[in-house]
Amino acid sequence: MVNCSGTTMKGTPRMNYQLIALDLDGTLLNSRKELPEDAVRAIREVCAAGKTVVFDTGRAVPELAEQIALLPEVRYAIFCSGAGLYDTREKKAFGLQPIPAAQTERILSVSRTKDIMPQLVLADRDVIQASHMEQLEHYNMGVYRPMYEKAMTLVPDIYAFAESCKEPYLKINLYHAEVAERIRTRAQLETPDLELVYSEISSLECSARGVSKGSGLERLCGLLDIPLEACIAVGDADNDIPMLRAAGLGIAMGNAPDYVKTAADRIVSDQDHGGCTEAIMMLVKN
Repeated sequence: MVNCSGTTMKGTPRMNYQLIALDLDGTLLNSRKELPEDAVRAIREVCAAGKTVVFDTGRAVPELAEQIALLPEVRYAIFCSGAGLYDTREKKAFGLQPIPAAQTERILSVSRTKDIMPQLVLADRDVIQASHMEQLEHYNMGVYRPMYEKAMTLVPDIYAFAESCKEPYLKINLYHAEVAERIRTRAQLETPDLELVYSEISSLECSARGVSKGSGLERLCGLLDIPLEACIAVGDADNDIPMLRAAGLGIAMGNAPDYVKTAADRIVSDQDHGGCTEAIMMLVKN
């Protein structure tokens, strides 16, 4: 929170911040899902100054291909909302925290009875049912169509695939046609053994207990020997709240809902007006 002098209670302008964790959708990317040139320049500038930039995103690795190719300076990504870490240079996922098999069965048994598009996320691929690609707008995911066409693995029957697949899932996204139905699905799935978080317009993210963007940031910082208080986190949505609270300085985008802004220490401009670039440059201005 910001005090009356404009200095944050948790983050301080005098802190020597070493790392910034960036959400992608709604934060680093603009509303057209583009990576603005000013943000690219800012990331390159702070990396050249010896700072560390990481992606901390709900996306899976295949969905990061464009950003990784454009920004080789960003070595690490926290993906699947904290369920895995990824070394972009080694092209290697590590530190995986999958959903227990019993909970996967519960999630899919509920999903079968509803108008839902499940997305099954493994360490190396995203899987959706082929027929759902024609219904992305119905599930409020039409803006992601170009990325989905490149990144998704399509199967004829998502439930048949789940029954035959022996690999664990890092995350299961349940895309609903209606927000009200998402609320009912969450109520059915609530258990201490799962982390359930709203994302997008009508999606429900299902992860293993204790998994969040904040826990992922904590694990990566431990490996890099960077204190959490020397980190900045930037985000705009429900699933960003844990990392905003975990970091030394949590920054909410101007397009974030009020309850996300309340969880942050500072607020910057929105995703279409340089907000993320403003946050990135705090690494070298402080």
